[in-house]
Amino acid sequence: MKKIVVVDDQPVLASIYRSKFTAEGFHVDVAVDCEAALEVIQRSRPDLVLLDLMLPKIKGIDVLKTLRAQPSFKTLPILVFSSSAQPGLVEEAWAAGATMVLSKSRTSPKQLIETVLSTLAGTSDEEVLPESSEMIEKASHRKIDDRFLKRILLVETSPEVRAMLALVTSREAFQITNAEGCAHAAMLTEVTHFDLVMVNEAVCAEPVDRFCQQMRRRSAKLPVLMYSANATPAKARQALDQGVSEFITSAEALLDVGVIARRLLEANRKAA
Repeated sequence: MKKIVVVDDQPVLASIYRSKFTAEGFHVDVAVDCEAALEVIQRSRPDLVLLDLMLPKIKGIDVLKTLRAQPSFKTLPILVFSSSAQPGLVEEAWAAGATMVLSKSRTSPKQLIETVLSTLAGTSDEEVLPESSEMIEKASHRKIDDRFLKRILLVETSPEVRAMLALVTSREAFQITNAEGCAHAAMLTEVTHFDLVMVNEAVCAEPVDRFCQQMRRRSAKLPVLMYSANATPAKARQALDQGVSEFITSAEALLDVGVIARRLLEANRKAA
């Protein structure tokens, strides 16, 4: 069984990557910071590393340099996977020995799996981003008929998670507006119409019932979809009892969040 180490400090994204790679038959270890990453890589000797650059404590670029300085990791495939827009950081990653540099905002989980498989098979071209990344960038500029466009208010603080959710919901013709927190979300719902609210349970500072009430001041039937990478079934049931329309706890379901959102809106329409 091939082994992969995923280095990412975002629980939602780490959960998705672990689930997708495990389903493909890989053994997956997850590290949330660089110190843990170096320990698990040294211990497990993986076949490939998926490395975020923006991490707490030590930066991902330093992990890359540390590994490449060791003879046993000179040829280890290391895919840098980051949303960082810091000038020169991508070039620095290439110079430090990255096998490939991918953008989180332009590469879907499915494309990432394909890239990992081709890299391990020795067929990747490190001078070119995955073909579908360009297609997504072009698709993001397509004009969508406003008659079919639906608007989601997303309460999420992680830029990487925002980018991933924008990518998967765009397939269902949703447009996302980001809120920095509950207070910002409440303000936005007062001035803008939204068809659905999506919120990370970890960043919802308000009690769930109060949050739902705030979101529904203008629209009593506004669907509220909550997600979490580590909520217990009991916590999910409690949130549903307090007014959440649907609670997503699995990585697979989160990747289908556009379809789930569309289903919630359809159920609302039929109930009206």
